[in-house]
Amino acid sequence: MSKREIKCVQCASQTKEATDITLITAVEGREVVITGLTGTRCPTCGEEYADAESAEKVEEIVKKFRKPAVVFKRKITKSGGRRVLGIPEEIDRALGKKENVDIWLEDDKIVAEVY
Repeated sequence: MSKREIKCVQCASQTKEATDITLITAVEGREVVITGLTGTRCPTCGEEYADAESAEKVEEIVKKFRKPAVVFKRKITKSGGRRVLGIPEEIDRALGKKENVDIWLEDDKIVAEVY
């Protein structure tokens, strides 16, 4: 963390470095608690300010909790002894009919990154 002169916007006191900032926010009605952030904290009023690195971390975490605007429901079928999932034409067009994909599990979800 770089040493910068940061004044608290609440009380104008000089803030001090902090490595234990916790952010509690709501994303689509769900409470999300993010710990271990870095930045500065006001020793007078306790106001906290996350640094750029922590702000990026928060954005990555919050993205995982957002629901997509459109959800397509599909059945998983079998072909040649393998389970197959069809990609809707709308998604295929939006992706530019790319042919490579990385697939992994995140908890109980299958995640696909097309490239």
